[in-house]
Amino acid sequence: ALSGGQRQRVALGRALVRQPQAFLLDEPLSNLDAKLRMSMRVEIARLHRQLGATIVYVTHDQIEAMTLGQRIVVLDKGEIQQIDTPMALYEKPANLFVATFLGSPAMNVLQGRLSAEDGLAVQLEDGSRVPLDGAKPPQAWIGRDIAVGVRPEHLRPAQHGEAGAFEAEVEVVEPVGSEVFVNLRLGRQPLIARFEPNVLPERGKPMSI
Repeated sequence: ALSGGQRQRVALGRALVRQPQAFLLDEPLSNLDAKLRMSMRVEIARLHRQLGATIVYVTHDQIEAMTLGQRIVVLDKGEIQQIDTPMALYEKPANLFVATFLGSPAMNVLQGRLSAEDGLAVQLEDGSRVPLDGAKPPQAWIGRDIAVGVRPEHLRPAQHGEAGAFEAEVEVVEPVGSEVFVNLRLGRQPLIARFEPNVLPERGKPMSI
């Protein structure tokens, strides 16, 4: 008579009362609704601290991984991509897979050619240029195809005439209360930015970023 979520929590309780040296948890919160999942996440973190036991926790939810994990192993197709602490993975990803996997919204990746004409910039396929003021790549990289990763929180509205600014078209504005997600298009390149709640750009209009 129990629901899937209730059975999942009962199974977790059964594992806990045995007091094993290590717990193997395979997506233990997958059948719970969002509110219950959040409270159970806090409960598991509290139990981990109290019991002092090793917990190997498999999850596809990056928020669970970031908030519960002391060390995270990122796997892709069965191969380990990186092992590190949550914030080290976020700030210094080893490759594009890890960079785009962690973070919500995901990291923006600009694919293009590194150009030094009229200042350092990444030249996108459609001819759009994104200035890279302050970047100091090796000289040998000039003219090469590169991928530039930019977190949504690192994009911000530019002041008029500000150095390093570029224009992108506003497609969708998503106010979520404490912040605003702005979906932009730079040529054929989609971008997403995370702004303060007082920034509400107009849809369909260009915006300086």
